[in-house]
Amino acid sequence: MTAGRPTATTPLLLAAIGPNPTGPGTAAPGLRELKALARAAEQAGLDALLLGDGTPAAPGRFEATTAAAALCAVTEHIGLLVRTPPGDLAPYHLARITASLDHLGRGRAGWCADGTGPGTAAAAEYLEVVKGLWESFDADAFVHDRESGQYWHLDRIHRLDHDGPHYSVAGPLNVARPPQGHPVVAVTDPALAGGADLVLLDTTDPAEARRLRTRIRQDAAERGGDADHVKVIATLRTGAGTDPADLIARWTEQQAADGFVATLTAPDDPFLTTAVPELRRRGLLGAGPLGGAAARTTLRERLGLPRPDRRPATV
Repeated sequence: MTAGRPTATTPLLLAAIGPNPTGPGTAAPGLRELKALARAAEQAGLDALLLGDGTPAAPGRFEATTAAAALCAVTEHIGLLVRTPPGDLAPYHLARITASLDHLGRGRAGWCADGTGPGTAAAAEYLEVVKGLWESFDADAFVHDRESGQYWHLDRIHRLDHDGPHYSVAGPLNVARPPQGHPVVAVTDPALAGGADLVLLDTTDPAEARRLRTRIRQDAAERGGDADHVKVIATLRTGAGTDPADLIARWTEQQAADGFVATLTAPDDPFLTTAVPELRRRGLLGAGPLGGAAARTTLRERLGLPRPDRRPATV
């Protein structure tokens, strides 16, 4: 697949909801409000939610992975990506939490590496360690055979034994391989695109977005991968008099992005009630309240991403 293939005519749509989605100066939402937001986004046909933590200046009521676990129970189709900086947790803990979320959500979990944490090189190594830990077990490692007393196949469990400049992790993880193989990995720094499925861009300039997207796709092709397996997602920012549907249609036509992230403030947010129906009317989204996505059971399938093969590991 070449790096010059046009952007899909059906853009991916993600929604960011954080610990204070109703805006500064308002009370932090409770679980009821988060559930209502998630259900509304799912019903509108959005592909995934980005769940952020608070900041020192504006601490949130919920930690992102805890909120994601709660939302797994009240949604069925929408993806749930927790937004945590690389290095904020030990890679083993991050891998364990996200693998657990993927099991709870039946293949709908993801992780957004927000920033570079301790630095680009350390963040890139962190991503590789996390992915290696997700591969601790082959998909058929667990047999649970009560009659024979065999719980797993020992030859299908793999130690990581990673010893790098920034991290030393033996493994294996104590959670079975995630349903998706790897939960979806998003990054906010294009320098980490080589280890990611989604690259979130923070720019309002479609020319800059297209330039970055072209470079990211070319880099993927040069590494021997498929350029279409790295999706570039633009942050949707609209000012007074700007129609979000027009902006999305224009950027999609210009091949500036494969998808967009909109910040939701309430279940009746205009993006859900006005922009999404307009995109559907224009034929930019699939028909029906879930855009036909219900048949695609995992987040990877929904985003058009392959299930990764297990890389060689030390037994």
